[in-house]
Amino acid sequence: MVGSLCLRKRPAGSRRPGEVILQEFLLKLGTSLAPNLGLGLVGYFARVYDRSGLVAGVILGTLITYAFGWGGFLVVLGFVVVGEAASRIGLSRKPVEGTVEGTVEGQVQPQLALRTWRQVAANLAVPAFGALVARMTPAAVLKMFFTAAVAAVAFDAVASEMGKAFGGKTVTLHDMRVKEAGVSGGISLVGTGSGVIAAVAVALVALGFGLISPVGMAAYVVLSALLAAAAESLLKSAVGLQSPHLARVINALLGGLFAALFWTGARTL
Repeated sequence: MVGSLCLRKRPAGSRRPGEVILQEFLLKLGTSLAPNLGLGLVGYFARVYDRSGLVAGVILGTLITYAFGWGGFLVVLGFVVVGEAASRIGLSRKPVEGTVEGTVEGQVQPQLALRTWRQVAANLAVPAFGALVARMTPAAVLKMFFTAAVAAVAFDAVASEMGKAFGGKTVTLHDMRVKEAGVSGGISLVGTGSGVIAAVAVALVALGFGLISPVGMAAYVVLSALLAAAAESLLKSAVGLQSPHLARVINALLGGLFAALFWTGARTL
């Protein structure tokens, strides 16, 4: 009787299901946090982000990496690299032409060029939202949404920087009038071409790490980014959308939605 009332001891090395789940969660969280923290610190000490930008980037990047693994992290890294390269190239030219935001009498003010949490959130909030939904409802279309959202942001960032620096005259789509470089909503051949290259780079990274497939989906990603850029240009020039952060969020959202529609259409044919 006494023996039957004794509590059984768990075998050595055995773990409760809840402990296993918690351990796996913490392990995946740690491996998702580490590369994003490293990237954020590099950007912070390279004077790309301020403290708020660092925190926002680490949080959103960790969420994306947790959902999509190394493929998601490298897609974001690809955007950061091409976007920052375009900014550096544009920065070397735009002070002379007076089109740099955050300059005083043509002199660049480095502290004003730092990315804040608002800029980081504008770039990554929509992709991170896609990642969050993907954790709750895993579906290939959400990977397509995520990839195209990042591609749209990359397209917009690079096209804007390179268009202002090298594009010369621009055209506003709602009235097809030629305008000066830097006009809100204006597009240029150089800017558009540069944006396409940036979107292609993001799509190829996603394709290489299995986020999207087959190869044709990469073309849909680039096309979605192009359509999102055109829609954003119309909103800026025709409707008068002024907030660059809101414009970037809308751009990313439209890019993701266009790609999801293309993906759905391709699957149903």
